[in-house]
Amino acid sequence: MAGKPVMKLEKITKVYGSGDVRVSALSGIDMEIHEGERMSIVGPSGCGKSTLLSILGLLDSPTSGRMYFDGHDVTRLSEDQTAALRGRRIGFVFQAFHLVPSIDAQSNVALPLLFQGIAREERQKKSKAVLERLGMGDRMHHYPSQLSGGQRQRVAIARALVTNPAIILADEPTGNLDSKSGADVLHIIDELHKDGGTVVVVTHDPNVAKLSDRIIRMKDGDIEHDDGRARARTGHK
Repeated sequence: MAGKPVMKLEKITKVYGSGDVRVSALSGIDMEIHEGERMSIVGPSGCGKSTLLSILGLLDSPTSGRMYFDGHDVTRLSEDQTAALRGRRIGFVFQAFHLVPSIDAQSNVALPLLFQGIAREERQKKSKAVLERLGMGDRMHHYPSQLSGGQRQRVAIARALVTNPAIILADEPTGNLDSKSGADVLHIIDELHKDGGTVVVVTHDPNVAKLSDRIIRMKDGDIEHDDGRARARTGHK
């Protein structure tokens, strides 16, 4: 059973442009993400799923509406307050990995801790522990160019986990991987969820989506179907 709401969105809209050149990317989104939930967001290209993920991750601000994180309204936070919250409480996993090529795996994982001002010894301890947890203990001092795609994604997941975030947001996490590496990454996500992690995955792959407890299908900037709502109404799991 899912726990308390980690995030809650009320009538969230996002409009790009101005005047006669305005594009509505999100049209009044209402949703909750609960502690311990594993959710997939799916839909055709241009449906708004990436925009929604950016707003959930506090990388972008809504045009209107309210968003709550752990019960607190975060819609009107300053840029510094938003960045601090994002760095402490949200873990990101991207399709393109976004690792820094000039530093090794351990240093990449430790970067969020560096930005938080955590001492070097503690950064090394935490980054080492999470890399070992993901089976990358023997690759800590390899640079991204020395790692396979699957290994780079493991490093990216380790970086997302090192701050012990309240929620993990993954944007097409298997999109750049071969089938075996993709299966390994999905297994890691599955283990994170079993350990109580809250995970939201944006994907175009129905085989990835069906592994989630809840699937949100988007169309034209709105939620077309949310099977989590359907289960809540019927009482089915």
